[in-house]
Amino acid sequence: MVNRFEEYQIDALKSAFEQSQHLTKNKKIELVTATGLDVEQITSWFNRNRAQKRARKSIGDLELTKAELRQALQALREGREREAELQKELQAREKKEAELRAENQDLKHQLAIVGGDSQFDYFLWSSHGPGSTQSNNLPRS
Repeated sequence: MVNRFEEYQIDALKSAFEQSQHLTKNKKIELVTATGLDVEQITSWFNRNRAQKRARKSIGDLELTKAELRQALQALREGREREAELQKELQAREKKEAELRAENQDLKHQLAIVGGDSQFDYFLWSSHGPGSTQSNNLPRS
């Protein structure tokens, strides 16, 4: 059966550990006298406490890394969603541009057909010439 340290022994060890995590020979002798423990017990206690402190620090570091990775993953997901939205918007604009180009070509073709018609030229001038207040009354086909 393992004997537990007394509270005053633990308090003395903790106090010494707070001052320095590594023992000098003089500090070991001082702790042996103050606690009634042998050198091996004191050395083992310090070794365990250093290991526990490193483990707690590692756990804290891992938790921080985990939180940072979660944030990065969320940002990546949001970036992908935004990229998909922009891709959709780009496709819609490209489609609209193609439609406008086709309509523009059609209108140019219609103008070429009626371009030689002097009555049409007079109509354009009279309805849209200087001083005209009429809106666009051009026939659509």
